[in-house]
Amino acid sequence: MRLIEFQQVKEIPEYLRQKSGLASQVIFVALFAIVFINVYQPFNSYNWADVHGIGYFLWSCAIVAVGFFALVISRIILYFYAKKHRMFYWVFALWIFIEISAIAVIYTTIAAIFMPNMANFSAADNNMSDFYWNAFFYVFFVMAIPTVLCWLYLAFVQKKNELKILQKQVDENTVPGIQVSSPSVLQFNDEKGETRFSVKAENVIWIESADNYVIIKYQNQGKISDFLLRNSLKRLSEDFKDTTLFRCHRSFMVNFDHAIALRRGAEGLIIELDTQPTKVIPVSKTYKDETSQAFTRYNCLR
Repeated sequence: MRLIEFQQVKEIPEYLRQKSGLASQVIFVALFAIVFINVYQPFNSYNWADVHGIGYFLWSCAIVAVGFFALVISRIILYFYAKKHRMFYWVFALWIFIEISAIAVIYTTIAAIFMPNMANFSAADNNMSDFYWNAFFYVFFVMAIPTVLCWLYLAFVQKKNELKILQKQVDENTVPGIQVSSPSVLQFNDEKGETRFSVKAENVIWIESADNYVIIKYQNQGKISDFLLRNSLKRLSEDFKDTTLFRCHRSFMVNFDHAIALRRGAEGLIIELDTQPTKVIPVSKTYKDETSQAFTRYNCLR
């Protein structure tokens, strides 16, 4: 059940949906396919082409070009689809399955029309069906290996870039929006700039908006207390931009000192706080990337 739930709510990484990521996958597949056809020569294709050496290589490139063209069209559609819709892992897997099936149909059709005798098609023994499933297997094999290798490479590059950014920020002893040494006491001003509430920074848990007011949730003798302040989250996010308070939603700010997890829920990213019972704060799409990066950087510096 957990695996099914994960597949339903987990989205593929951004680098797999970007133009560069999609283009890399297609190129990896095409290069691997050329090598595979020339080395393995599936379906006894060496006899089909009736050519040798460089001629067979050029023929194999033409065969790969057909699948490459179909794959390019599919990934272009996928790119624009992913820009408007959430791309879950199960959707991506289904998309690839459809791609493999479509390319297998294309190759089977080409063989049936242009090379029926070489492919040994016979309606009596249903060889066309056998050819299709063999084509499906080979296409699956040709796409699976380079796709996985490409994913690993892109993930490695992504993590490497993130580590470079983190290392640079650690060397400079600063993190945008979060200082290594935050003030021990936070002073909350109202909309006129007058201080209305002072509290230890570690006691503030989260802040939420309420019309023209904000509600400061803080620890008070083991319980969560409220303080109503006439101000806006926008002003507070500017006032506390160099502290552990971080705005993750148009209606919420959280104290990363109390954030124990950042995970994807049914409606998107959420932050779990260390309250009893556990408090869950939503992360809106507008603040998704900033919150993810800030949460990672903050925990690396703790």
